[in-house]
Amino acid sequence: MVAMLLGEILTSLFGIRQEEIERALTVQKQVGGYLGQILIQQGIITETQLVRALSDQLRIPLYHEDDTAADRESVAASLSQELDLDFMVRNHFIPVGFDREKGVITFVTSDPLNNSVEEYVIRSSNYSVATLLSTEQKVKDLSKTYSGDRDSTFVSLQVEDSPERLKEMAFEAPVIKFLNTLLSRAVELRTTDIHIEPVGATYRIRFRIDGILHDIESLDEAFYLATVSRIKLLSSLDIAEKRLPQDGKFSTKIASVFLDIRVSSIPMVKGESVVLRLLYRERLTFDIMQLGIERDHAKTVIDLIARPYGILLVTGPTGSGKTTSLYSMLTRLNNTDRKIITVEDPVEYQIEGINQIQVKSDIGLTFASALRSILRHDPDVIMVGEIRDRETAEISIHSALTGHLVLSTLHTNDSPGSLFRLMEMGLEDYLLNASVIGVIAQRIIRRNCARCSEEHSLSEEVLKEYGLRELYAEHRHLLDGGMAFRKGRGCPACAGTGYKGRMSIFECFEYTDDLKESFLRTRSLETLRAQLRERHAFRTLREDGMLKVMKGFTTVEEILRVS
Repeated sequence: MVAMLLGEILTSLFGIRQEEIERALTVQKQVGGYLGQILIQQGIITETQLVRALSDQLRIPLYHEDDTAADRESVAASLSQELDLDFMVRNHFIPVGFDREKGVITFVTSDPLNNSVEEYVIRSSNYSVATLLSTEQKVKDLSKTYSGDRDSTFVSLQVEDSPERLKEMAFEAPVIKFLNTLLSRAVELRTTDIHIEPVGATYRIRFRIDGILHDIESLDEAFYLATVSRIKLLSSLDIAEKRLPQDGKFSTKIASVFLDIRVSSIPMVKGESVVLRLLYRERLTFDIMQLGIERDHAKTVIDLIARPYGILLVTGPTGSGKTTSLYSMLTRLNNTDRKIITVEDPVEYQIEGINQIQVKSDIGLTFASALRSILRHDPDVIMVGEIRDRETAEISIHSALTGHLVLSTLHTNDSPGSLFRLMEMGLEDYLLNASVIGVIAQRIIRRNCARCSEEHSLSEEVLKEYGLRELYAEHRHLLDGGMAFRKGRGCPACAGTGYKGRMSIFECFEYTDDLKESFLRTRSLETLRAQLRERHAFRTLREDGMLKVMKGFTTVEEILRVS
């Protein structure tokens, strides 16, 4: 039996109008978050109504308070020596029952799609989990039963700005435990970035998962200061400096996962905002064919990097996967016959067999100065992390013209625009024509959750608006079978979003002689785009994304979000 959608249940139980559901869904597409929470914020439903609807949808029983506080304290005493109660309570899972003979712990929660506690219990013990649903307020009331390390041990910590006291706070056991638990949960949820920031009178923590930020929890000021201080100590930053931005890094191991963590601290009006970028060593699979690239694009890229000289550009905004694509190309080229040198800021991953240089602008080691030295180091392949200015662009072009294969990135919206971006930097068009061999543009999209995705139909209006039938006819050779639309309905595995995992969409072209002639003659971006479409079977990022939709990998909404 297929589970009903939440909106359908709310309509059935409480008479919520379809147009109200549609408005909330529109907001959800724009800003993310749970549909139920958006409806509460809009005043359309109450929290009690949401819990009732979720109970019906997920088939999770409702909690009825038939336990005494003493019983819950007994449960806490039984479990405290075996499991981290503080972690459970922070994640809004309150243990209210424990049957040791059956090996079952009963939890009350207001967040049934958060599966981190269940995964933690199963991984850390032989117990199974039974879940009951209740409102957020009831869960908060129940949580008062559990003081935990964070409340009892940390109560002595006060808000003090002295560096000596901040350093002491950073070494308190509850702070160490909290940060370790935070990193553990981040790893479990496939988090790429952790944001710790002031919001109003409190401080919040958010995780970026599959490209989208999610609220995790809030902190009081004392705990926020202690946590930030600990992060600064680990990453060799100045605890006392709160007026200037600082960057650092540290490495750690969470369970069996090795992490390199880059830390950025920026002063805000109400306190410091700290962002941790998590780099997973175990997830290093730099393979062009695993990026989500279609066969025709893959052939173009592989042919381009096989050339002995020239410059290949990869374009896109920050966080669009450019570095991963460059590393995948370098990995394919990496053998004993080639000398490969990179200049990066920062070096995100270290690759055996490749010589990597970290830019250090404070001592004069810039992209440009490093490139000049590289040319005297007999390289075959050079990777420049980013072309940021005219000087770096000129040296990169010169390197390509003197017999080196150069790979680099630019910040442009699409691939044809990269040529005009270089001209805006002051480069002559004839130098671009002599050196550039091709351009790739890309974005990262979320994949449908493999556990809950199901067949999905698109209206004739949508098919027509985005030209999906024409796109299918033109690219039938890239599609194994017909159009197979799918969409995730939301489940615990994907935290109710319908998406889990990511892949890339691309547009790319080889800069051929006819394109060069047209570029020199017209210097028109629109003419270049038209010629690419007419003579080179060029497809845009959105069109490449729609191919992924037709394969059932993602949704139309996700492609529209990024393109």
